[in-house]
Amino acid sequence: MFREEASWLANLIYSLEPNNVFPMLNIGSSNKKFREQEQPWIDDLLFKPARQKGYSVIHTDMKNDLGVDLVGDLCDRAFLQKLSEMNIKSVLCSNLLEHLTNREEICKIISSIIPNGGYIFVTVPYEYPYHRDPIDTMFRPNIQELSNLFPNCKIVSGEIVAGGYLAQSTTFTPVIYTLAMFIRLIFPIYQPLRWFDSLRYALWLFRDISVSCVLLEKVNDL
Repeated sequence: MFREEASWLANLIYSLEPNNVFPMLNIGSSNKKFREQEQPWIDDLLFKPARQKGYSVIHTDMKNDLGVDLVGDLCDRAFLQKLSEMNIKSVLCSNLLEHLTNREEICKIISSIIPNGGYIFVTVPYEYPYHRDPIDTMFRPNIQELSNLFPNCKIVSGEIVAGGYLAQSTTFTPVIYTLAMFIRLIFPIYQPLRWFDSLRYALWLFRDISVSCVLLEKVNDL
C-alpha cells in the first residue's frame, strides 16, 4: 500500500460516522510485521487511530501469523457464518483483487458480509509493475471498472491516487532501494524466477505509480 493510498483511505474512514464503519473487516490483511514495520504508514494512518478510539478492526487472512485475528477462506461457508455473527459494518479490501482469478465471486461475497448502508473501501493498482503474491493477473482497473465489480453498491468517492515513482514507495531511501535492486540484478542465477520479477521492478524504478481507490456504499442485496 502506498503512503498516499493509506492517507486517502484514512481521510475517508475517519470522516464517516463510526457506527457505520466499525467493526471493520480488513481482508487479506497480511501480518503485524508487514503493517507496522515493512509499511508502517498502514498502521499509523489506518489502524492506530481506530485502536486509540476503541473502534474494532478485524484483520483476516488465509495465513496464520502474528497480527491476523481470523484465519479463513471467504469461499468457506463455515468461515462466512462466523463473520456473519460479528456485526461487520465495513470491509477494507486493499491490493488484493489483482491477485485473484475469482475476483467476481469474491466481490459478491464481500458485498454479502455488510448490511445495506455499509461501506466497502477497495483499492487496486492502476499503474504498477507485475508483482506475484503468488500470482498477478495484471488487473489494473479504472474507477468505473472497479466499482462495476460491486453492482449492488454506489460510488461515494473514487480517485486514481498518485504514489510518486516506485523507488519512493518503500521504507528505504530511493538511493538505497535502487542500489539494492542493482545488486540483485547482477546475480540472476539466484532464484531466477524472482530475478525476473526484480527486473520488472527495476524497469519501473523511476516511473510513476498509481492506485485506483473507491469508497462504495451498499444500497441493496443482490
